Amino acid sequence: MTLDEILLPEDVNLALRATEKRAAIDEVLSKLNGDPRVRDWAELRRAVIDRDAPAIAETGCGICIAHGRVSGVTGIVMAAGRSERGIVCQEIAAPVRLIFVVGIPAALNSEYLRLVGAIARVCRDGGPLDDLLTAEDGEAFVEILRAASEKL
Repeated sequence: MTLDEILLPEDVNLALRATEKRAAIDEVLSKLNGDPRVRDWAELRRAVIDRDAPAIAETGCGICIAHGRVSGVTGIVMAAGRSERGIVCQEIAAPVRLIFVVGIPAALNSEYLRLVGAIARVCRDGGPLDDLLTAEDGEAFVEILRAASEKL
């Protein structure tokens, strides 16, 4: 699967309001509520929220990739969010500007690892990262990720 098949433009929130990591993860995750690929929303939410997703700093920008392994999704599902001011996380000095939330069925673990690797590599490259931080809408955000990941 490609990033643009997993992350749909309507599942991108470019104006996160939350100021702390757990609330921001929940805000991003809410984009998947009602998604037909999610059979059991409560199970997905519980699996993602119960994990303490680490934040990492890439090129002076914090990113967080939260995930949960559940049987209640039909395939890998993903939502993304961007914070203009950044979210303070104690584990890194840089404010978290991008949050990705992923639901993974157990059978697709290796695909999930490839997905996370692609996101991390895209965010390490200043050009695509800057483009993600200024994307005007969900479609542009997904297209930036898709194009940059294809170059990897």
